[in-house]
Amino acid sequence: MLSVKHNTFYKNTLWQYGLQILKYLFPLLLIPYLTRILGTEGYAVYAYVLSFMGVVQTIADFGFTLSGTKKVVDLRGDTTALSRLVGAITVARLMLLCGLFFCVMVVTRFIPIMAENTVYVIWAFFATAGRTVLPDFIFQGNERMGPLTTRYFASKGVQVALTILLVRGPGDLILVAVADVLSEIVDIAWSYRAQKRMFGVGIARPTFKESFEELRVSAIYCVSNVSSSLFSGFTTVIIGLAITSKTDIAFWSLTLTTVNAVQSLYTPIANSLYPHMIKNRDFGFARKLALVALPVLVLGIVAYCALSKPIMLVLGGPEYVGGAHVMWMISPIFIFSVYGILIGWPVLGAMGHVKELTVSTLFTGIVNVVSLLALYLAGLITLDVICVARWGCDALLLLVRVFMLWRAARSKTDFHKNPKE
Repeated sequence: MLSVKHNTFYKNTLWQYGLQILKYLFPLLLIPYLTRILGTEGYAVYAYVLSFMGVVQTIADFGFTLSGTKKVVDLRGDTTALSRLVGAITVARLMLLCGLFFCVMVVTRFIPIMAENTVYVIWAFFATAGRTVLPDFIFQGNERMGPLTTRYFASKGVQVALTILLVRGPGDLILVAVADVLSEIVDIAWSYRAQKRMFGVGIARPTFKESFEELRVSAIYCVSNVSSSLFSGFTTVIIGLAITSKTDIAFWSLTLTTVNAVQSLYTPIANSLYPHMIKNRDFGFARKLALVALPVLVLGIVAYCALSKPIMLVLGGPEYVGGAHVMWMISPIFIFSVYGILIGWPVLGAMGHVKELTVSTLFTGIVNVVSLLALYLAGLITLDVICVARWGCDALLLLVRVFMLWRAARSKTDFHKNPKE
């Protein structure tokens, strides 16, 4: 029989799975349409800029989703304090977005595939900014993920409908981003209305001191998350510089879409486990989840490789089937990434080892960057090399975090701390 204290976790996880299913259901509706309407070159631009903006979004978030979730757990029920928290984090994010816009424009000049499509990059940035200011941490801290799922369904339904209605050929690439911007307006309105209705939390005007304080508190969370995305983004930059074939870039982008889809299957568990562990320090439960995941992962990897050609055919069409080998090469990433994520914020983060967690990300990321840079300068960059470097970095990250967890477990004290300490 399930423990009562786990009921909220399971309910929250189910809503998270609903959200993740929608996150890949809507793209599965769009990707086959866009690959055919935009053509290989147009889709390569779309996918590359989308990947780049993923890095921008993580930087703009600045770790607020993690630090904000923790504060919401501590302040739960204090609507005045929570409203000021939402205001302070929102202003801090807007300040970051102003600086990031300038940086994106500078970087765009030096990456050919972006420089040739500057207007599209600007619209894509506005869509990213909309996603950044969403107060998701309020719902995560309260372990109420239902509104985020219904919100996503509404906003992405708008995006898919507008994209299919407006985008008719390669010349309509900018309209893809316009549809994304309009869907984010729906996201923002839905989120702030829901948090007010459910928790009585609005958005109070903060002082700049409060916003800078949120920046300071979130900095350590940011270093870990941003470092991870920056190192991933460096891979994207290397591909843009070293691989001139837009077909190969399209193969990589579509493969990365499949990787993100598979990883999304365990993201809900990690996202639900983090506030649960902060509140309950239920390490035995986390261990059971890790054991149950192993056979599922092995079967999943086998299925992923076996279905690589049909997946490429469905997502991209006949001209993308040649990219199936890239899926084979990237497949080891799943066994390493799932445990690296579960040991990360849900366990080490809940134990208070935020600095150690950041060190693990920085160390493995630096190794990845140095390796890729050396290979690039030596002229050895290929898609196969990129794949091995990607999952090799995740394997190293897992080893480092396992060592940190082993060292923490030896002291025992971390496993019995009061979560409010």
